Amino acid sequence: MAISTLFQAGVAQAEELKFASWNIAWLGSHEYNERKDSDYQQLAHYAKKLNADVIALQEVEDASWARKVFGDDYDYYFSTKDWVQRVGVAVKKSSGYAVKAQEYKALDVGRVRNGMDVTLSKGDKKIQLLAVHLKSGCFDSPLDKVSVSAMPSTSKKEAKRKEACEKLSKQISPLENWIDQRASEQVPFIVLGDFNRRFSRDIALNYPENQGLWQALDDEGAEDLWTPTATADSACWGGYYKDYIDHIIFNPEAKKHYVKGSFDQLVFDEKYSRELSQTLSDHCPVSVKINL
Repeated sequence: MAISTLFQAGVAQAEELKFASWNIAWLGSHEYNERKDSDYQQLAHYAKKLNADVIALQEVEDASWARKVFGDDYDYYFSTKDWVQRVGVAVKKSSGYAVKAQEYKALDVGRVRNGMDVTLSKGDKKIQLLAVHLKSGCFDSPLDKVSVSAMPSTSKKEAKRKEACEKLSKQISPLENWIDQRASEQVPFIVLGDFNRRFSRDIALNYPENQGLWQALDDEGAEDLWTPTATADSACWGGYYKDYIDHIIFNPEAKKHYVKGSFDQLVFDEKYSRELSQTLSDHCPVSVKINL
């Protein structure tokens, strides 16, 4: 009887947390944000529907703008880089987790966004996460120096794409360093956010380690990574954006806590239009559940 009681107590101690990532396009004081009160109400409706405990946010200027969508139920931790497209993390106050948050400035390889390095702990429970928003514009091109150098740059569009690939390739090293350090500490960790990279394409193209972002990050042993988005199609805006660029990546320790089949994408009810993709977002939130 005592053994059964102890077992039940152990099971009861485990709790489910929902982690999400959402790029809410230009949610800030920039001129591109032309949202009205009704648009914020619609965003708040989807935030309530998402109902995540921890949310990695991209393209949100600061906590005051995040509260327009998520309200006062969260504590907010944001990067301080002088740019409206900041990276942040929202943690539900009722979760009861202690939060240690610091910027990960190494990702700024030149006019790009910092990450947020956040540790959540409660008693003997601990999980670390890195929220990111990587350089946009190099969605599936090879990232090795030879290939990037050979990219044409005659037109303005070509030059912009080449610059994007150059910067994304430079962000690989700081990403790997963070993952290597966490792996050596043997703690559960996830890296989540807008990677601006189609991992499904990296895999389909069978890139070697120096060409694909996924292959560069996914190593062996403690650095053997997994993400549910690598083999799935996005249904956001009716499949208008078929390949995921928002990902939630697990190390082996974190994957032990993943609630099987919990990956989800919150798809907006509205039919796609360019205007709606700006007033809601061109990104639909993705989420997973973790048992800690």
